[in-house]
Amino acid sequence: MNERQRIVIKAGTGVLRANGHPSNSVFFNIAAQVARIKNEGHEVIIVSSGAVDAAKHWLTLLGKDFSALNAGELSSIGTSELLLRWKNAFLPHSIAIATGWLTHSVWHHNDQRENLQKSASKFCALRYIVLVVNENDLLSRSELKNMERGVGDNDYMARRVACLLNADAILFLTESGGIWSGNPGNTTARIYRELDGRHTFRLGARDGGKSQTGTGGPQSKINQASICSRRGIRAAIAGVHEKEVIVRFARGEYVGTTITNRTVLSQ
Repeated sequence: MNERQRIVIKAGTGVLRANGHPSNSVFFNIAAQVARIKNEGHEVIIVSSGAVDAAKHWLTLLGKDFSALNAGELSSIGTSELLLRWKNAFLPHSIAIATGWLTHSVWHHNDQRENLQKSASKFCALRYIVLVVNENDLLSRSELKNMERGVGDNDYMARRVACLLNADAILFLTESGGIWSGNPGNTTARIYRELDGRHTFRLGARDGGKSQTGTGGPQSKINQASICSRRGIRAAIAGVHEKEVIVRFARGEYVGTTITNRTVLSQ
């Protein structure tokens, strides 16, 4: 698959950390792969979580107590730290980042949607810019409620962005490598190479549990990937540590679990 594609990449909180805190090596790994596929002609939008985690890490380094701050307030503190990590990761590739901090209101106002479409399309066409999208948690009460309920973590946002911008493909990066037939720690568990979008809700429950560090999880990603697949967007859920996972996905290879119209377990 060599034709030019518009690809949305979702990177959640857990994906962007290692050893209990945000990991520069992960940011740099993702950025290097994104730079590579942009040079091959693909367009890329990153939907990034991690602002809350970045705030906690930064405030801990400062020796400050953040227990009185809610998720939205922490997110507003951590946003600059998160963006700095993305900026530094893309700097070696001479790529600048543009930021889109959205609220749910954008989906309900034609002028806001049109502005997002126009600007995002312009950024996508430029090889020296990558658009990084997140939800403005300080202003978005709906996302705060999602955080409190333990769902979301920008999976919904990634799906809405992919559909609005007519993306060709969407890749949900995960810590577990994809969707499994059981607990990944169980030796009998196997990863689903393909997962039927009509049955993902039932199958996904077997891999239950949310991310340890974020508010999303397997079921959230399955739900949103299924909607994308039904709308003709190639969708996969794959491990961030899988070798060249973004490059291979852009080339049309199977990575992790692909949401399709059938279910196939790996051998």
